[in-house]
Amino acid sequence: MPFTNEFKDKYVAPHISSFTAATIPDMSAVSEAQGHWLLSFVLNSGLVVTMDDATRRTLYNFLRRAERAFGDYEAARQAALAYLTNLNPDAVSEYIIAIGHWESFLSQAYQAWCLLVRGQKILFEPGDGSIMQRLNLLYNRAKHAESAITSQQLPPDGTLPVWLQNDGLHSVEAALTFSEMAGMLEDLARFADGAQNPLTMRETVMAAYTSDT
Repeated sequence: MPFTNEFKDKYVAPHISSFTAATIPDMSAVSEAQGHWLLSFVLNSGLVVTMDDATRRTLYNFLRRAERAFGDYEAARQAALAYLTNLNPDAVSEYIIAIGHWESFLSQAYQAWCLLVRGQKILFEPGDGSIMQRLNLLYNRAKHAESAITSQQLPPDGTLPVWLQNDGLHSVEAALTFSEMAGMLEDLARFADGAQNPLTMRETVMAAYTSDT
């Protein structure tokens, strides 16, 4: 017996029955150095430039998180598109796999930004509606699913704290579009391109942003 839309929305994911199409940008080739940032940093920090331990540890973990954010985004993208192209509407395995990767992406991306600013509370102002503030809300909602359940911060009858809709990721209180997440990754790539060689980091990042103006 095929699942009804009401069944899927309640027992699989909120609004899954209306998740029917999505344009998710391919970010697998944003930078020529993508996927090699951390190794380049290890070589540069060990053989070329001397840094204080705090800076070295911060940049190492920033690049580790940035690389994983890109990896999880691509895995989430592939799984979401696989679900959308599956001819059997009752095969929801790809959707469930995709959500896991999207949750990992939220975690890695947010932690990468926190490392980049060394934990300072400068990424956003509470309630300012910025991309970073909404990233924080989605990250925390996915991370603290248990409190979302006990405090009734899931949709009525819904099972997931973060879910997919045609335009992007949603929770009860926040959303990020696929284009906003792609733009966030572009920014991470600019800083990662710079951080892989601390000697020229400032110049590399400034040049990247200047070229966009």
